Amino acid sequence: MKTTTASVFLLFIIFSITPSSFSFGVANSTNAPVLDSDGNELRTGTPYFVVSSIWGAGGGGLALGMPSGNPCPEVVAQRGSGDDGIPVIFSNSDSNDGVVRLSSDINIEFIPLRPKLCRTTTVWKVDDYDHSAGKWWVITDGVKGNPGANTLTSWFRIEKLGDLDYTFKYCPAVCGTCPALCNEIVRDSDGEMIRLALSNGHGWQFYFKKVETSAMEIQQVHN
Repeated sequence: MKTTTASVFLLFIIFSITPSSFSFGVANSTNAPVLDSDGNELRTGTPYFVVSSIWGAGGGGLALGMPSGNPCPEVVAQRGSGDDGIPVIFSNSDSNDGVVRLSSDINIEFIPLRPKLCRTTTVWKVDDYDHSAGKWWVITDGVKGNPGANTLTSWFRIEKLGDLDYTFKYCPAVCGTCPALCNEIVRDSDGEMIRLALSNGHGWQFYFKKVETSAMEIQQVHN
């Protein structure tokens, strides 16, 4: 009898603790920092190259692209293998947190290395639906900061895929009552260049390579 009572008590403790412990583990996983290719935490305001984790035919880094028919605003395009592209910086919807975290709303902004031709911003956003291509393309001219209904298209997330490999996702939570898409982001062709677009499939995998030059020096070149 004593043994039975002790066993029941032990099971009660296990089932009482397990749900909260599991939830705590999930929360930690969700809020874990994104890591760069050196295994260090991604920091907001720090420039990184976003490079394809698949070599060769998988292409190189992300950069600004200018479609011939409609060059402005620029689009989020991918360069060829061996080219790291143009640096980006990340900004959190929570401006008090300087670490880029998994599954958290972020702005992504290109930091051009030379003067731009377009006067639009370099902040990523999801464009209006392209009926001719049947796609939602990722372009620039987004809004940095001010999370809410008016900036819904400018917020993205990073999800973990491998040890240091990640995917981008468009699934904003900055406006809880707003209807919004929730899609992975892949690379696709518009017939002219390889670009980023929303997809119902698996997201394309990238890694983040910290730029050796400081953000201040890059900004000086841009100016």
